[in-house]
Amino acid sequence: MNFILYFFTFIILSLAPVCIYAQELLVPDDYDTIMEAMEEAEYGDTVVVDEGVYNERIKIKEGVNLVSFAGDDGDELVAGPGNYKVLKRALRTIIDGSDIDEAGYLVSFPQDTSAPMLIDGFTMRNMPKYLSGVNYFILEVRGCSPDVTNNIIYGNESWGGMLVTGLGVGMGPALETTAKPLVKGNVIYANQGPGIANGANSRAFITENEIFDNYFPGAANVDSDAAAIGLRSYARPIIENNDLYGNGGGVGALNLEDYTEDLIIRNNRILNNRRAGIGIRVIDGTATNIRMIIESNQISGNLKAGIMLSKVDWVRIRLNTIFENRRSGIFATNVDDIEIHDNEVYGNLTSGVRLIDVPFISLKNNHIYRNLAAGLDIAGWVR
Repeated sequence: MNFILYFFTFIILSLAPVCIYAQELLVPDDYDTIMEAMEEAEYGDTVVVDEGVYNERIKIKEGVNLVSFAGDDGDELVAGPGNYKVLKRALRTIIDGSDIDEAGYLVSFPQDTSAPMLIDGFTMRNMPKYLSGVNYFILEVRGCSPDVTNNIIYGNESWGGMLVTGLGVGMGPALETTAKPLVKGNVIYANQGPGIANGANSRAFITENEIFDNYFPGAANVDSDAAAIGLRSYARPIIENNDLYGNGGGVGALNLEDYTEDLIIRNNRILNNRRAGIGIRVIDGTATNIRMIIESNQISGNLKAGIMLSKVDWVRIRLNTIFENRRSGIFATNVDDIEIHDNEVYGNLTSGVRLIDVPFISLKNNHIYRNLAAGLDIAGWVR
């Protein structure tokens, strides 16, 4: 009996993966720079960074976490650059790109991996406009699924705050791994491009972020501007519980493509952006399989429509409060099938709801009032 037990224990241990004890690598106590610690780190380790300004480009290794040192008071919440309170350690632990001449992302993760990784509690700031003219984000997440939490990202003159995509470098062919990061509790502002851009194969969960004052300089009077959260191709993030204000647009989708997953936008505050609060446009003008759920958002004060949709297959708009936008509260054209239920739509400067060439419409239990041109404006084929 003991021999049999020993035999099976030996087999199980032989087949089990080797257990490596995770370590903490301390900067600057043990390593002068973050990258020196990162190069020594092994899978499962955590690089812990004390307060200070670090002028270096960071390439996070596969399976390694990067966190700021909390100490006695680092996890206290204090006033941030916007309306959100932020971790004290995020304000005092800074990765700064202003003195880095070579073009590139300031912080990036490894590509095409499902390894667990984390970046938590940093300010990532200040990238110049590079002479190459190539647009780089401050933070790159490409074909991987880290947690990006409690950071402050601002001051990119080259482009936007954060990129999430499953496309290759230069936005080439899709990588094998879908990008599914958790993007939570970040403050992203004052970048000259999108706050968070989602390329093909982005299935990010974007929640509880404050994103403001991201826009293209000089773009106020053109057809497109930088969104707080932008989407292209078959990106389908879940966008939930965010505050998006003062950007070129709130949630903007340009050249959206056919994909099996629904685009979900819910429980956000989308206020005072220079274009539409939510603006969705399809890649080639032909609706194929683009489905959306827009629910329980507050959408107000945007300089174009509250919600603007073009050539989408199916959309459900419910339980939103949409008011005091400079054009229609809801504007949809060439949408195949639309459900507008249980919304409060008022005080918009043209129509409350304007629908053009929408063949299937379900309107139910909406409160539409005090809009300047009309409460409900429907034109084209309706069935």
